[in-house]
Amino acid sequence: MVFVKLRIRDLFFSPWKPPLLTNPELEFEKQKEIQKKGLSQLESRLESIELLLTSDKWEDAKLLFHQLTYDLVNFQLQRTGQKEIPFGANLSSFSIPESDRKSKPFRFLEFSDKLSELKNTELDKILTFAIDTYEFLLEESNKEFKSRLMTTLDSFRLIKRIRILLVSLVFTFSFVSFFYYQYKYPVMKDQSIKLYTFVSKENQQTSESRVVSLPVLKKDIGNWVEYEFPLDESMSSFGGLRIDPLEQRGIRFVLDQISIWDSKGKEIYSKRIIVSPNLLPEDYQDFLKIVDVKTASKQMPGEIVEMITTGSDPQIQLVFATLNDAKIIKLKMKYIEAHKVKKK
Repeated sequence: MVFVKLRIRDLFFSPWKPPLLTNPELEFEKQKEIQKKGLSQLESRLESIELLLTSDKWEDAKLLFHQLTYDLVNFQLQRTGQKEIPFGANLSSFSIPESDRKSKPFRFLEFSDKLSELKNTELDKILTFAIDTYEFLLEESNKEFKSRLMTTLDSFRLIKRIRILLVSLVFTFSFVSFFYYQYKYPVMKDQSIKLYTFVSKENQQTSESRVVSLPVLKKDIGNWVEYEFPLDESMSSFGGLRIDPLEQRGIRFVLDQISIWDSKGKEIYSKRIIVSPNLLPEDYQDFLKIVDVKTASKQMPGEIVEMITTGSDPQIQLVFATLNDAKIIKLKMKYIEAHKVKKK
């Protein structure tokens, strides 16, 4: 028996063009093509018989069974280099091959002489025997293809398939890795911070008429920036603040301090977002709602809370005592792209 010894270097240094075959190898390839064609015809004939039986066309199925009997026998004879038996001739000279299979091949020959007398229900049994025989011939042929009829062209085809598989795996892995990296560590886009004011905890309604925004510049990523939002008269009185820090998921940010100033330049509200001893943001009860935002990593009490957006509409809503005559809101913030985060 011939085995293909495949080494790693063969994948890279063996020729990329099909090899020139010797005359014996050309003959082997011809034999394999004949056998493959014969197996395909046998399979097609079995399918035709099955369709006839399903359609209750018993007599037509018997005629095709008679032809299939000689096809199966002659395929085995041809495969083993023996003389074929003409159609209609006596099959008693045919020697049934030995097999270790549980379902022995060529059992249908027991019924070949009385095929026309068989009942319709018995034809299904013969079809099963014929299928078992086909599977035996297919298995034996494949064994021969990988042993006696093996050529250098088979080795070339094997290496080619492995090369294609490896290239496909590399491209697939690269493709998946690229998009996973883009999802896991997105690059920050140009966008804006938006602030909405609302009346109170009981009246949380926001509207586009009570909103201010400032752009986030990519050049400021990684740096502390104090964003200053001027408020008009319609937004000067409120008891709640909604902060939309981003419009993109997967971006880290730190909101160090929120401060609100009145028209006289007096600070009337101030809050730092730091980690409390219970590892939640300090004064957690002041947070009415947090949407599409989570803490970014394990942090220690007293540290500024580092957060990361988990959706495309992140919000942080705070409530406090009603403020009047508010003119400016200041946010001290820093944006960080996830792939630039330094591990602790």
